[in-house]
Amino acid sequence: MTGPDPLPGPHEGAWAAFDALVAERLPQWAEELIAYLAIPSEGGDAASLADAAAWTAARLARAGAAVEVIALDGVPPLVVGELGEGPRTITAVQHYDVQPAEPFELWTTPPYAPHVRDGRVWARGATDNKGEFLPRLWALEAYRDAIGPLPCRVRFLVEGQEETGSGGLDDLLDQAPRLREADAALIEGGGLDLNGRPGVVGGGKGIVVFELFAKTMAHDAHSSLSVLLHNAGHRLIAALATFWDAEGRPAIAGLDAGRRPPTPAQLDVIAAQDQQDLADIRADWAVERFIGGLDGVAAMEALTFQTTLNLQGLWAGHTEPTPKTVTPAEAHARLDVRIVPDQRPDEVLAAVRRHLDAHGFADVDIRKREGEPAWWTPPDHVVVTTAAAVSTEVAGQETTLGVSMAGTVPMAQVCARHRVPCTTLGAGRADCRAHAPDENIRLDDLAAAAKMMGRFVAAFARLPEVPRVP
Repeated sequence: MTGPDPLPGPHEGAWAAFDALVAERLPQWAEELIAYLAIPSEGGDAASLADAAAWTAARLARAGAAVEVIALDGVPPLVVGELGEGPRTITAVQHYDVQPAEPFELWTTPPYAPHVRDGRVWARGATDNKGEFLPRLWALEAYRDAIGPLPCRVRFLVEGQEETGSGGLDDLLDQAPRLREADAALIEGGGLDLNGRPGVVGGGKGIVVFELFAKTMAHDAHSSLSVLLHNAGHRLIAALATFWDAEGRPAIAGLDAGRRPPTPAQLDVIAAQDQQDLADIRADWAVERFIGGLDGVAAMEALTFQTTLNLQGLWAGHTEPTPKTVTPAEAHARLDVRIVPDQRPDEVLAAVRRHLDAHGFADVDIRKREGEPAWWTPPDHVVVTTAAAVSTEVAGQETTLGVSMAGTVPMAQVCARHRVPCTTLGAGRADCRAHAPDENIRLDDLAAAAKMMGRFVAAFARLPEVPRVP
């Protein structure tokens, strides 16, 4: 599609005023983030999710957004806020729910008593995603106050189910189909490596989450009978042992069925990366060797293009500190599979079913928990390269371009129907510990993310053309 004639951009003095306002407001913004982070909006906590949705809606309204809260039974509400005018629309996909904070004893300070130390805010959701959502909103306010009216419309979609699979997002969006119509979309956040170098990608993998269930007898038994009775834990462990090879690589035939092969352009992008991400992974998780001996370009390609198979958790019998001598009748495991474009969640589960049956485990049940497809924008798309350019300007280091984040975001639900291009944009640091104890965000990175957002809005409005994703 062809956009409007390019608009004149803000002059250098305007950006100096914008950056000065960001610096001036940062202490106030940090206090605001702390208040947001104090809401323990974990999946399944309906009251706290409702509190977070109300806080989000009120904050958007205070910024002057046109706010709409879309609710359906049994689903946390979708908070929509639109600011600005113009012929183009950017959709910013965010969420107010957070990952569970347990185990609490591994946190230096309580996860919902946000604490500032060493130039960082420490709390659950500090980066993922409350600390990534707010800088985008702060940037728009600072842009209006320092530069003038926003040059395009920015629509925030802030959901409350992202950390549990966005299972209700399609139904929520169906209540207002116009919400899927946009010229570009911003994935929930963006990143900096440990040296402060920004990275930008054009999408995320999809995911399938499922549970395995084994039942070997009517009820738990006294462990003295274990010489006669089948232990469900043993049965499930035996089944799981067939899922990976000796190196820990997936061994399920057909798990990657339908996977779109990488293009030469995508492979070139991966080959050009400096592999700092690999060094960051080794440093942050204190490992010397990756699975299968992967390293270098091969490891970067695996992170991007490989279908994964991960065991999230395994439980059976009695696990409390006081011993209880039982032989468990039931055992459970939860797994996830990260998928790439053209893979379908139901086909992944069908491959798991065939594998269990072929290995003599027809009695092990599969229970689907969630499933969403991948959505990728080509790395040379103007939306991605514009995000890279403004990130370079703010960070003062050349941005690394990538194909996809290794994790999952609900961009297919938001973008696929109208082939909307998407990109990451922001400053979440590689050591932010998202999903782990001691999650954090650096105060300086909050400011950097706001500066990136302001410049992106201005640059995006001036683009002569914004094509759809092929």
